[in-house]
Amino acid sequence: MSRSDGGAGTPPADKAVVAARLSALMAMRNPRTGKPYTAADVARATGISASAIAQLKAGTKPNPTLSTVEALADYFGVQTDYFSKRMDEDRVQRVVAALELLDMAENAGVQALFARASGLSEQSLEMVKAVIDTARKADGLDDPRKR
Repeated sequence: MSRSDGGAGTPPADKAVVAARLSALMAMRNPRTGKPYTAADVARATGISASAIAQLKAGTKPNPTLSTVEALADYFGVQTDYFSKRMDEDRVQRVVAALELLDMAENAGVQALFARASGLSEQSLEMVKAVIDTARKADGLDDPRKR
């Protein structure tokens, strides 16, 4: 996904919106580690300090700079508007669901699955995710005892 230009058309980021949306992205599995993203992971890749990432995620850092929002957007592959009130919650949920499916497709080498999912509604994408989760559980892939 390409990000927006981040110019005058991008409203200032609200710390609660940034916190909620950054938390949603960081909860996804990092393809490098197979675990949710940590502040250190994001910091290494973006050049933003780990403490600043933790503060943004907690909603305690007011008014993130445009360069911070751009760095986060670039890293996670979202538009800068993702971190603003401009993007409505339905769209945010579709973005997160699409990113999760893309990660699953890339990690498992099943890009054809992702291509087939293109254009599905949020409800259908959630159904596909549920089927995949069920199959992973049946194969014992998400059993914490096997890690």
